[in-house]
Amino acid sequence: MRSRNQLAATILAAASLLFAAGCETIRYELRPPTTNAGKACVTQCAAIKEACRGNELRRVRMNMDTCERQADSTVRVCLADASDADKKKLCELSRPRCWAAEDSTRCESEYRACFVQCGGTVDKIVTDR
Repeated sequence: MRSRNQLAATILAAASLLFAAGCETIRYELRPPTTNAGKACVTQCAAIKEACRGNELRRVRMNMDTCERQADSTVRVCLADASDADKKKLCELSRPRCWAAEDSTRCESEYRACFVQCGGTVDKIVTDR
C-alpha cells in the first residue's frame, strides 16, 4: 500500500510541475543566413537533425522492445509458479507496463547551434500565458 501512496505523491508532484511550467511558452524564431554557403550549411544541419531524430526513435523502440521482453519473461515466471486460475489472473494483471517517449530536445538545440554557426540567427521568444 505504501508504494501506491508514493506513486500517487510522485504523480501529483509531476502534475504540479507541469502545471507551473505551462505558464509560459517558448518558441524560437530562426532567420536563415543570406549567403549561398550559409544556406548549404543549414541544409547539412537539417540532415544532421533528422539523423538525430531517427536515432532517438530507434532508441525509444529498442527500449520498448526490451521492456516488453522483460515483461513477458516476468509474466511467464509468474505463470509457471501459479497454482490456480486466480493466481494466473494475478500474473496477467501484475504485468509490468512499458512506456517510452521520444525526446528530441537535444536534436533541436544542436540544430539551432549549427544554424547559428552557419550564419543564421535564432531568437528565443518567451511568452506568458
